[in-house]
Amino acid sequence: MSALAFFALLSVFFAACNKENSGNSGGTTEKPSLSVYMMDDPVIFTKVLIDIKQVAVKIDTAAHHGDADDNHQWNDDYPGCHNGKSAIWDTLAIKPGVYDLLQLRNGTDTLLASGIIPTGKVLQVRITLGTNNTVYTDSVTHYPLNIIGPFNSFDLNVRREDISEISNTQFKIWFDFNLAKSIFFYNNQYWLKPLLKPFNDNKKSRLEGRVLPQGAAGLVTVYNQTDTLYALPWAEGYYQVRGITAGTYSVNFKGWHGYKDSTISNITVGSGLTKVPTVTLHK
Repeated sequence: MSALAFFALLSVFFAACNKENSGNSGGTTEKPSLSVYMMDDPVIFTKVLIDIKQVAVKIDTAAHHGDADDNHQWNDDYPGCHNGKSAIWDTLAIKPGVYDLLQLRNGTDTLLASGIIPTGKVLQVRITLGTNNTVYTDSVTHYPLNIIGPFNSFDLNVRREDISEISNTQFKIWFDFNLAKSIFFYNNQYWLKPLLKPFNDNKKSRLEGRVLPQGAAGLVTVYNQTDTLYALPWAEGYYQVRGITAGTYSVNFKGWHGYKDSTISNITVGSGLTKVPTVTLHK
């Protein structure tokens, strides 16, 4: 997850290359369902408006997934994970429109897309954007956000460990949209090249706390040698980070409006929710 992660959890609810048992022992013929959520990680803008037009999912419908353990079919780099001839794209139901991603930060997500999908292994999700994309650098000043490349859609690969299996027919996955590495300022224009990281929220941890006085911290960074995550506190100073792997972390509070930075170390993150003691910054 990253410093200006802007949809930062595209919480995409579906199964990735996951075995579907249409003929399981319970005899169910229920079709698998897929729901897509999104939320935000921080960015130093006042608004990031993204025009979302369509969400689709790529599914391998081949019938050769009957092995009890099909890990040998997996390639974490994704190519070769499926039989290309049996892969199809299926469009999900969404509410198209312009989303203010900064309303979705600190652990908040929103349902973006959902639908009944063909039985098979979900391989990718495709998000298609419109042209009405905008960034605000303050409450009034705003600029167009141009999409890098000739296409307005981008494909996201999915791995087995990213999937949360709620039942035999319901799956979830979250995508963290890394805004720090997705928005660029070049030639006096803002450009978007989306970079997203999937994770399984049910297998990852959360960290939350509060920084005072209100408005003193512009950015909270949670980091160790292998991972870095971010949060942008609400006006009251509360923050939350999702998608954390268990381990020991440091938490840095970036001072704002003349307040000095502060760091606390050796925060142990286990399963579930970890609460960080309230931190007070000073000028």
